[in-house]
Amino acid sequence: MAMYKPSKPPDPIRIDVWKGINEAVGQTGLKLGEALRQVNYRITKDFKPAKREGHKTFIDYENTKDVQGMWEGTIGSKHILISCNNGKVYEYDFDAETNTEIGTLTDAKTSILFFESKLLFFNGTDFNYYDGTTYGTMESIPYVPTVFIATPPAGGGTAYEPINLLTGKKKQEFQGDGVATKYYISETSIDSALTSVVIDGATKTELTHYTVNRTTGEFDFAAGTSPFGAPSNGAMVIPEWTKVTAGHADLVKKNKYATTFGPGNDTSIFLWGNPDQKNRRSWCASLNAAYFPVTYFTNIGTNNSAITDIKTNNANYQIIFKEDRTHYSYAEYVSANGTWDYPVKDLNEKVGNEVFNGCQIVNNNPVSIQNSAWWLWSTTSVEDERNADVISDRIRISLSAIDLSTAITFDYQSEKEYWCNVGSTVYIWNYGNDTMYTFDNVIGTCFLDIDGTVYYGSQGTIERMEWLDDNGVIITAQIDTGFHSFGGLNLIKTSDVVYVGLLPDTRASVTVYFKTNKINEFKQIRKKAEYNLLDFDDIDFDDYTFSTNPNPQPFPLEFSSNDYSYIQFRLENAQIDESSTILDFLVSAEIQGEV
Repeated sequence: MAMYKPSKPPDPIRIDVWKGINEAVGQTGLKLGEALRQVNYRITKDFKPAKREGHKTFIDYENTKDVQGMWEGTIGSKHILISCNNGKVYEYDFDAETNTEIGTLTDAKTSILFFESKLLFFNGTDFNYYDGTTYGTMESIPYVPTVFIATPPAGGGTAYEPINLLTGKKKQEFQGDGVATKYYISETSIDSALTSVVIDGATKTELTHYTVNRTTGEFDFAAGTSPFGAPSNGAMVIPEWTKVTAGHADLVKKNKYATTFGPGNDTSIFLWGNPDQKNRRSWCASLNAAYFPVTYFTNIGTNNSAITDIKTNNANYQIIFKEDRTHYSYAEYVSANGTWDYPVKDLNEKVGNEVFNGCQIVNNNPVSIQNSAWWLWSTTSVEDERNADVISDRIRISLSAIDLSTAITFDYQSEKEYWCNVGSTVYIWNYGNDTMYTFDNVIGTCFLDIDGTVYYGSQGTIERMEWLDDNGVIITAQIDTGFHSFGGLNLIKTSDVVYVGLLPDTRASVTVYFKTNKINEFKQIRKKAEYNLLDFDDIDFDDYTFSTNPNPQPFPLEFSSNDYSYIQFRLENAQIDESSTILDFLVSAEIQGEV
């Protein structure tokens, strides 16, 4: 009979480089440092798991309505946070620490952007502005285009500016001949709103200095209570009138999303997200958010597939994502009329983006979402089916189980993290060290990185992440390793101690659990690694060991695990007001025999 001969102990399991989640392989195929599951531990720059910061309520609106939009920055001398909740717009002043209602708008997801000294609000119904003092509608500060110039009294002239979709107001420049008293504008059947005329800089009033035949578009300067008479030869005559075209304003106001782009320094606002014109991209005149010319738009592909996002990449290119494909655009000067056009080219006919306003630019490369996966774009100026690659295989099981169309994404540049928030879970790609992990108990509707700290809108509150608990609730941080066999699948092993290195802090700990192929549930190792260093800021002498050494220490944790082939570990911190940064983990095994 063959006898088993004891061999030397296998190499210990040691983890000092932690690599985050990897669901792409089985439980026994994970490399050392990879996790089967990792919640509320982020991976630091030096590849150590650190318990995430908690969140506390920064602003409480005392309702459960979603915060629909946020913006932070400086207007004038004020450092402010703008937020939208329950149909109201608020301004939080960081210096005064006050939150003041400044206006109202429809309670809907709202895009807020800063353009030409104003904040602009788009939500599919409203198009409003705020300049730091006045909040109002863009229709209240209209741009009135001059539709024709060099026009004789009988009409005609040279086409000059396209009509403005936002307002039915127009102007036309005539040259007087000293004889004619009747001037004919370019439109008939104009609206009943009162008109005005400026003659050589002086304003004339309807019914007093002239009358208007609204059916024919005739301005008669020989009629009225005090007729002006025939304008002099060479006089500049500029009538202004209103004729609203049904549906024109909706081509602007029904758009839910906006971004800036254009030659120089983002000189125009681009809109998309109109449910009636799903493939339409519109833009305003250069540096004029009140003027959306009727001709400034592109229909991209068919209306069966919606534009879901538009992002600027490398300054010179605009990436246009549709649900099923992707295009790019750029600024092109049209010398014939002195304007800029934005032609559209194909970029990828197979990969698009399914989440409205859900793309992020990460290290100058877009990340889009399609088919339960995250796609990283490597080339955005040349059509190529290979210019986008899936980067989310390591969490593909988790992503395939959720509805990613509801995702809220965020680029947390301070930590080099791409966040994808669905429900109460944030799925994270740390693009700084290429690791992945998750946070829970975070329900975000919009996110901001303010001086390195995350602020996020939630259900009736704005939360700030910089604490050790979630509004008094314990953060449970866990890492589940894979099953390991110490390189000996056929060998029976026993282990009796694990060593844990923990970053010192006033209060810090990690509890270790284990499970083997013979145990179905995790068993806790009774002793845990912990620091309770002396700190007089918040002192309770019952809590302290009176240790004062701030240097990392190894913690040997004794346990008993016999007759196993595979072993798995869970590292956990579920204590309030504690940090937990794991430096090293080591466990050895002795061989007992063959399976």
